[in-house]
Amino acid sequence: MSRNIAVTGASGRIGRFLVMRLLEEGFSVRVLLHRSHVDWPDIQPAVVRGSLNDPEALDSLVKDCDVVFHLAAEISVRSRAKRHLDKTNLFGTENVLEAARRQKVRRVVYFSSVQAFVSEGRETPISESTPLALNSASPYGRSKAIALERALIFSRDKTPEVIALCPTGVIGPYDFAPSPSGKMLIDLFNGNLPALTPGGFDWVDVRDVCDAAIAAINSGRNGEAYILSGKYARIWDIANLTSVLTGRKVPKFTIPFSVLLPVAMLAEPATGLLRKEPVFTPEALRILKHGSQYISHEKAAQAFGFSPRPLKATIADACRWFEQNGYL
Repeated sequence: MSRNIAVTGASGRIGRFLVMRLLEEGFSVRVLLHRSHVDWPDIQPAVVRGSLNDPEALDSLVKDCDVVFHLAAEISVRSRAKRHLDKTNLFGTENVLEAARRQKVRRVVYFSSVQAFVSEGRETPISESTPLALNSASPYGRSKAIALERALIFSRDKTPEVIALCPTGVIGPYDFAPSPSGKMLIDLFNGNLPALTPGGFDWVDVRDVCDAAIAAINSGRNGEAYILSGKYARIWDIANLTSVLTGRKVPKFTIPFSVLLPVAMLAEPATGLLRKEPVFTPEALRILKHGSQYISHEKAAQAFGFSPRPLKATIADACRWFEQNGYL
């Protein structure tokens, strides 16, 4: 069996750390980068320049590889982003799968999202048996749901095998960009937030996600999806954890959804014209308000030995990493 691994989305939140882990494990790693330049700490992967819409680049990326990790995705909580999201999340995924088939790759580990599943409210559990959000009002959730459905259909003839990993909100150290969740932590650590938002989300450590991904090289069943969830926590809970760790006071005031929603509805079009990402959109607020508190990772635990660490440990390690790397 080849030790060659290909990775798309290697400059992203999960992808960058996954490449580090794969290199540490002794795999020969090849990554697809479009325009970005990324430096990994020690060993550098081989780089193929191109996009998800470039069949020749994709063939070069996956040639002679045993496994492809497909993480490249457009993540957006904007209300009107359908065309851009479909180009990357849907058609880009199909292109990667077709290249893997042409080059006789054994397995594709496709990173989807828990947002691909229907969410009916905070008290309603979500598992892999939950229907896909194929008709979601969220362009992002819909694009991930349709791409997940097509990827699993693609797996039926086992050329290549396809398994899907569906993480919740990824958080923790090694957040180089940083991500939106990382920016939130940095602002909390630095005492820069005047007020908090209500609601919460299920949070999972990037290290636990990548451990499951590496286990998925040889474990997990073809044609199956696996949710990688951690612990539900309100923004208020995370703020209190950071206060305990840093000794800084956290904001005592929470802005209600009734105030945030109309502001977000007015701000989203303006930030779109300015080509800036809004702090909050109506879609982001909907997720915080109605996201399930009960997202199961039992299936991943059985397949990969997935066992997410306590959220307090994740926040503490993130704080330490941000401090050591000059973000605080």
